[in-house]
Amino acid sequence: TTWSPISRSLDAPRRSVLGRPVLPNGRELTTPTRMTLREQLRKKISAAFYRHGLLCASYPVPIILFTSASILTCCYPLLRLPLPGTGPVEFTTGVRDYNVPFHEPQGDLGERPDWYHGPPVAYIQQVLVKAAVSPWDSSLVPVDVFRSPLGKVFSLLEEIRNHVHTDSSGIRSLEALCLQVTGLFPGLRRMQSVLPEHGCLLVSPGNYWQNQRELFDSDPDLLRTIQKHEPKGLHTSATLRDLLFGVPGKFTGVSHYNRKRVVTYTITVVLSHYDASFLNSLRIRLKQLHPSANCSLRDDHMVHVHFKEEIGIAELIPLVTTYIILFAYIYFSTRKIDMVKSKWGLALAAVVTVLSSLLMSVGLCTLFGLTPTLNGGEIFPYLVVVIGLENVLVLTKSVVSTPVDLEVKLRIAQGLSNESWSIMKNMATELCIILIGYFTLVPAIQEFCLFAVVGLVSDFFLQMFFFTTVLSIDIRRMELADLNRRLPAEAGLLPQKPVPLRTREVPPPPRPSPHTITLQTPAFRNLRLPKRLRVVYFLARTRLAQRIIMVGTVIWIGILVYTDPAGIRTYLAAQVSEQSPL
Repeated sequence: TTWSPISRSLDAPRRSVLGRPVLPNGRELTTPTRMTLREQLRKKISAAFYRHGLLCASYPVPIILFTSASILTCCYPLLRLPLPGTGPVEFTTGVRDYNVPFHEPQGDLGERPDWYHGPPVAYIQQVLVKAAVSPWDSSLVPVDVFRSPLGKVFSLLEEIRNHVHTDSSGIRSLEALCLQVTGLFPGLRRMQSVLPEHGCLLVSPGNYWQNQRELFDSDPDLLRTIQKHEPKGLHTSATLRDLLFGVPGKFTGVSHYNRKRVVTYTITVVLSHYDASFLNSLRIRLKQLHPSANCSLRDDHMVHVHFKEEIGIAELIPLVTTYIILFAYIYFSTRKIDMVKSKWGLALAAVVTVLSSLLMSVGLCTLFGLTPTLNGGEIFPYLVVVIGLENVLVLTKSVVSTPVDLEVKLRIAQGLSNESWSIMKNMATELCIILIGYFTLVPAIQEFCLFAVVGLVSDFFLQMFFFTTVLSIDIRRMELADLNRRLPAEAGLLPQKPVPLRTREVPPPPRPSPHTITLQTPAFRNLRLPKRLRVVYFLARTRLAQRIIMVGTVIWIGILVYTDPAGIRTYLAAQVSEQSPL
């Protein structure tokens, strides 16, 4: 047996009997407690916000340029949209015993709007056509899928144009009732080959081929002809295709794919006078020529559409006043904070953040085809002001409350890191409420939820990139101003003569050189805040406005789910009744 000596360092930790490392002083090392999933998530979110703060403070100019380009890109679809409040409004009445309203309102108006008086400019009657190829053959090319359904439009146009109704009051035809046009607007001259310039105003997909069956049959590429008149770039409003087909492009069924589909389009007739007997006889004639078991007639209501005039200055006063109050309040609030250099600049940045968030939300929704139809849409800009002001105040207070002896980018990073968990927690809660609301199957709630998601993302993006970067620039300017103010005062001091040290005398601390700045330590730093600003910061820190909005949203969703006939309650009741053996 060979014995080998074992060497052991005196500084090496000793091992106890249980296997735990023991320090030289006899104390055992305890393993750190394992973090919970919530703590791990909070740590990762805080680290991500810290790195983002360093990025914004280190490269302010590129981030400002990137944010400005993003805002302009998202707001581009707004160039072709009407201003808020100028969109068309609708009013529905019964079609039976319809009479043209008087020029002057008489009697009790009830729910009748004030614009509903006098004859309308025109009456619009649409004939909806749905056609498909049957039997289906998978070897068909895409053009064959919709050539035959589109070809039906020419026979229908001939029947509608030649229809004549005779009764006791005389003989009436479409030419006598339709709205006659005499020319095109200058901006529509380039479409004179597909839009009627004279005669009866009647539009359909047949206008692509000048309502001639020979041109349609000789066209080798129907899809190219349809897409030839489409705008090349981004289009946010209705296109010529939407006008001629009478339905949105995604519902027409006309595309490059050769799968089985239903081609949908309408023949739109514009009438100058409303004649119920003529329209009824035309409806009966079309049903006789094209009988269908799936034909559904909704002739019990008439929808009156009113296009408002251009919005005036008086209608913009409440919204403009709200943003002016927001600007003034942030300015007078930050005027009491010594840690902010430009009060005007910070207030302007807050207003730009809130306003850009609103414009980006509407622009993105328009880009993806989400048109606002909510009756309460006018309150959306004011909700953006409330939420935006709350978040701006929280970010500002968090950053200016960091130790002033830190570097600017470290202060921005630490300020964002301190509020990271609160920001993400509130945003996650709001997104959960929106997600639940979307699956209620109520159209009004689904539309609101889609707008809310886009608004939350836009607001979060601008706060994290634009306002945070502007705040870092402002704090850096504040430190540079302090540097310029202190250097001349310290450079003008005369150097003192050295005094011989006495025995056991402690030398005085060295005076700062002209190139150093002595900052207050965090212990002696005190933010002078007025009482009203402390109250506002308390309300912002507790997210009171966002909590109230979330609670109100939940209540509103609950009411609509219970009362709306298209909600999930009706859907579940229908499913139960179908599966019931009774």
